[in-house]
Amino acid sequence: MPEKFTDTIIRALVRFFKAEWSGAFVAILILALAIEFSTSGRPFFHPTNLMTILNNSAAIGIVAGGMTLVIITSGIDLSVGSVMGMTAALTGYVCSFWGFPPWMAILTGLSLGLLVGAFQGTLVAYFGMPAFIATLAGLSIWRGTGHLSTGAQATPKLPINFDLFGRFNPFANLRNEYKEGNLEGYWETFGSFIDSNWLNFFRTFQMSMLIFILFFLTLSIIITNTRYGRYIYAIGSNAVGARQSGINTSLYTMMTYMLCSLSAAFGALLFLGRAPYAKSDYGQMWELDAIAAVVIGGTSLFGGRGSLWGTFMGVILLKLINNGLTLAQLDTFWQMVVTGVIILLAVGIDLVRQSKNPKNVRRLLVSVSSFMAFLTLMTPASLFLKAQISILEHNSSKSIQEAGEKLANGQTARLLGPKEIDYFQQIISSNTWISVLCLSLFIISLIPLYTPNKLLTVIIATFFIFIILPLIKIGYSVTSPFLIFGAIILIISLFIDIIFERARKLDNSV
Repeated sequence: MPEKFTDTIIRALVRFFKAEWSGAFVAILILALAIEFSTSGRPFFHPTNLMTILNNSAAIGIVAGGMTLVIITSGIDLSVGSVMGMTAALTGYVCSFWGFPPWMAILTGLSLGLLVGAFQGTLVAYFGMPAFIATLAGLSIWRGTGHLSTGAQATPKLPINFDLFGRFNPFANLRNEYKEGNLEGYWETFGSFIDSNWLNFFRTFQMSMLIFILFFLTLSIIITNTRYGRYIYAIGSNAVGARQSGINTSLYTMMTYMLCSLSAAFGALLFLGRAPYAKSDYGQMWELDAIAAVVIGGTSLFGGRGSLWGTFMGVILLKLINNGLTLAQLDTFWQMVVTGVIILLAVGIDLVRQSKNPKNVRRLLVSVSSFMAFLTLMTPASLFLKAQISILEHNSSKSIQEAGEKLANGQTARLLGPKEIDYFQQIISSNTWISVLCLSLFIISLIPLYTPNKLLTVIIATFFIFIILPLIKIGYSVTSPFLIFGAIILIISLFIDIIFERARKLDNSV
């Protein structure tokens, strides 16, 4: 009986991890639980919190959905952030200064997105230009076009019509009508239900969330049930073979870039639905976030494999990471660093999935464990480094001043007062030893990558657990789930060979 139960678990694991989105799902679950247990106040899994995450994910999620189609064809689009910024700026500009009605301005923005996609798709599909080069040029062209067209100035406050793509709550009017006593019968009952559950559920229900979900549902149905979907997977898997089988690869490639740019323009509308005005600098670095969401969701950068639901989970995971790092008191710039590392890990997962080699899987698990150690290190180390650098810059500027030289504005700004110096010295003294401890953990966590010693791996996993208490004592309890997860992953890595051996006997495809 125990053996049969074990075999059932292994079969289930094999089936689960064959899905491209499995890694993103596991990461979402772990990070969500980490935030849940590391924060006080309202539970993380409260409906209003979950809807807030979906609302915040909507605009970048739409852009990432279009990017998924391009990457499935083994292409790339580095211009989506610039297209988003340009279409957002011009949509608001023609509405505010040219007198376009909101619906006409919206159609103008979407049309611009289609035209941009057609232009870039033509360069890639019909002129044979590498997608990286064509869209890298687009990144600069469309951002510059947005700045030039609007003078890089923000528009006045946009008409309320744009709220329909963002902050508009479809239940708000019904609640108001109920409170004013204008409803009867069934509608009165429904209005009473909404009013009584307003704070716990309906308050954060916005159109952006609804559009986000419907967009992915629609696009997923299209690529899984239409000729277009089958063709883009075929093009990504083997473009030459697809062409020889009669598929017009140029046409479908161009269509994919058009849909990607259209998605970027549509994402701009969702962003405008939550922003008070339009400006051409919106969407900066969104191409990185979109690509990150796609590869985290399991879509292969080599083309031919992937799913929109994986991308959906990749977007949610990025928002959760930003949330978690904010709780850990890390700057936005550290969040960019983490996003880049996650992209590397996601590509590594894809490579491991293709190789189906237990040694590569073990190394991947050790890499994930090291990443958990890195996330733990960033919390005290970032504060320590910032304080050290601030005092170093103060001393340097002070020395220049004492030498009788005139300080530049930037140097003057780095001079600190006595209270600021005491504050930074306090941070240094309270974070020095814990930073050294976390750095040691990070360094030794890399050792199993090169020396697969089981006893050493167990010792390192024990070290992960050992430093949880010191971190909790100095107020860094948010890092505890990362350490627990890192330790668990290391222990699991010890059994990979056994699991693979049994899985091969149960499933010849592994």
